[in-house]
Amino acid sequence: NGCGVVLLKPLKKALKDNDHIYAVIKGSAVNNDGIDKIGYTAPSIKGQTDVIKSALGNAGIKPEEISFVEAHGTGTSLGDPIEIEALKQAWGTNKKNYCAIGAVKSNLGHLDAAAGVAGFIKTVLVLDKKVVPPLINFNQPNEKLDLNNSPFYFNTEAKKLETTHGKLKAAVSSFGIGGTNAHIVLEEAPK
Repeated sequence: NGCGVVLLKPLKKALKDNDHIYAVIKGSAVNNDGIDKIGYTAPSIKGQTDVIKSALGNAGIKPEEISFVEAHGTGTSLGDPIEIEALKQAWGTNKKNYCAIGAVKSNLGHLDAAAGVAGFIKTVLVLDKKVVPPLINFNQPNEKLDLNNSPFYFNTEAKKLETTHGKLKAAVSSFGIGGTNAHIVLEEAPK
């Protein structure tokens, strides 16, 4: 179990108040798998793909601009292949292995209802520090993931976050029991 607290403030007000801004929310989306889900605890590729595409559309950002994705990362043989397949379908690009994938669960364990906010906080810090931390306790990927034919790679050592598309951008997925899917797109704070 765990908890997390995040202060959200309109960017113009935060700039006016001279606050330290860690990241900017560019867009988000929430949906539910409904009858498409495999079961109460098992998600659907369609629901996850739809929510990721909606968040990208709301953010006005192309997938090629994103350098890091904080995955929900269940660590299960069913959940992870579904999540990676949904990301591949939502990204819809032939560009290979440019976007790091992380999952805070490998560092902290599963924080139950706070899993999503933990991933969000981690990703905000990734953008603020411009460093992607390694996936600890990671040895070998699930063979069903096929990351070699995707935009994604597992980050196994601390790495500077880089982009060729202006400001750094990252995304976070959080999926819940009962089919609730959430995805958010973030950008580094203004100078």
